[in-house]
Amino acid sequence: MSTDLLKYLSDKIDEERQVIENDLAMGKAPDFAQYKHATGVIRGLMIANNILLETAQKMENDDD
Repeated sequence: MSTDLLKYLSDKIDEERQVIENDLAMGKAPDFAQYKHATGVIRGLMIANNILLETAQKMENDDD
């Protein structure tokens, strides 16, 4: 797997996170349960994104 692919996936995950954050900022969560779910999704996306970025960085370092 190339680092370009990992960075592309990271960008897509970040875009999705931003969409959810914008929705929350605009008050689109109808109740606390929906808000709580959305924040959990954001947290999961952030964790996944960090894993992808760390993997890409390790792959780049291994190439050096």
